[in-house]
Amino acid sequence: MLFLSLEHQILLVVVLIFSSYLFTNALLLRHQPASLRAFGFIFILPLILTIIAFFTATYQWESASRLMVLGHLFLILLCTLVLLLPDKSKAIKVFYLLPFVMLITALSLSSSPLYQTGYHILCCLAFGLVLIQCALIFHYVIQGNKPKMLLHIGLFMLSTGQGVWLWLQEPTLETVLIMAVGYVLCTSYVHKNALGALYKDYRANKETLDRMNASIHAEVLRRVEEIERSNRKLLEISKTDSMTGLYVKSEVIRTLESLLERTPRGNLSVLMFDIDKFKQINDNLGHQIGDRCIRTVANLAKTSFRNDDIVGRFGGDEFIVLLPGTSPAKAYLIAERFRQLVQCKSSPQFTVSIGIASYPEDAGSSGLLIEAADKALYMSKQKGRNQITLYSSRQTKE
Repeated sequence: MLFLSLEHQILLVVVLIFSSYLFTNALLLRHQPASLRAFGFIFILPLILTIIAFFTATYQWESASRLMVLGHLFLILLCTLVLLLPDKSKAIKVFYLLPFVMLITALSLSSSPLYQTGYHILCCLAFGLVLIQCALIFHYVIQGNKPKMLLHIGLFMLSTGQGVWLWLQEPTLETVLIMAVGYVLCTSYVHKNALGALYKDYRANKETLDRMNASIHAEVLRRVEEIERSNRKLLEISKTDSMTGLYVKSEVIRTLESLLERTPRGNLSVLMFDIDKFKQINDNLGHQIGDRCIRTVANLAKTSFRNDDIVGRFGGDEFIVLLPGTSPAKAYLIAERFRQLVQCKSSPQFTVSIGIASYPEDAGSSGLLIEAADKALYMSKQKGRNQITLYSSRQTKE
């Protein structure tokens, strides 16, 4: 490399860097416009000729310099022609072969007397390419196509630098710098329209994928919420009796155990009641009337007791009510009001018998409390029905 001048050395480095990039880009990136890919592929011509020039400079310096000149003239010519073709033109495939034809031609001319004979033709070719680039730059300025305009400015600088080189028969530092700027502009155009376009597509696809993922995530969350709502609804359904809408026996017992566990020192009363002579109602009036009586007493219970009270169907015509924070005396007054309401509002007319047990006076656990209320209810039946019995008063009598 020391056998070359400083200008040749700078140009050699520029050509090796930028031509290698453009040629590699054309080989690796298949998803780019056909004309752009062929444009990058053509840069194999100065790349190979410059490498050959480096190895032949030690013994054929003049021939090496000619290789660089011819390589760039043929490069500019082929690049200009390929950019004039439509992107879908089948003729573009020829430009994958032409660089090798030009390579052989350059190798033949560099060491042949024909080079000196055709020197003026090469000068005309160089300045003709300069004029063509000027015309194309003006064309793309009118069109407002800034990227293509910059690309042809790059080719214009390569053409100008090569023309001056031929005119002076030696490259100057200014000439080499002009050609270097031309390489930079050509590389920038290819990078933006190949890798840049690929990255733009990637970013657009990523944004689309992110939107799809966000949409899918939102849909999944919506479906999960729907399932959770359905599960909660099913859970509520499993806790309630289908005929009356009241809590079922198991849910009432679970709630009672929870209340006793949360407030072990508090007061709580349990009411157990059923419909008097319910079997006779079923036998004499039919089961449909019996079912209507059950629904009637359930509806009256829903409206009669407080919001904090727990009303449930214990089975058949038997019902249970949990009265949190309620003493036996207060529970008795609440039960009496309900008994009178059923007696007055029921249709067909029927009555209820009620038993009351309280915590902690009558029992210390949920099971014993329910059992005590049931015994008190049984006592109300024995006393003639349509009665209310406190479990504590039953114990007193016994």
